[in-house]
Amino acid sequence: MTGWTLRHPPGTGQEVARWTLDHPPQLQELRADLREAVAAELADVAERLMIVATELAGNALRHGRPPAVVALSRANGHLLLDVADHDPRSRPVVDASRSPGTGGLGLPLAERLAHEVGWYPTGTGKHVWATFTI
Repeated sequence: MTGWTLRHPPGTGQEVARWTLDHPPQLQELRADLREAVAAELADVAERLMIVATELAGNALRHGRPPAVVALSRANGHLLLDVADHDPRSRPVVDASRSPGTGGLGLPLAERLAHEVGWYPTGTGKHVWATFTI
């Protein structure tokens, strides 16, 4: 997979909102809050943003160490969605051998819906990010 390279996002900008998630049922609340945060001015981006946020946050809860922290920032004509978890040893990987219908579509879906994607580790975890042009 070409998009999920180890790199930092293209600038952080001004934070619009932040969520801390401990359990998968909170993903529904995240989607509703994201819709409210961007839908009024960015209806064309809102749906893609909500899908990618849900997929990346769900991955962080399933494969990382909770809590997952989701941050949305705005800078230089784009929105930056950053999802952090507390597992610095794992990295986002697409399992190409996984059979259709068994899950594992979140990263390829994020790659298709976002302008750019990437990830980077920190001392205490990792960040998986996606940008959306506005």
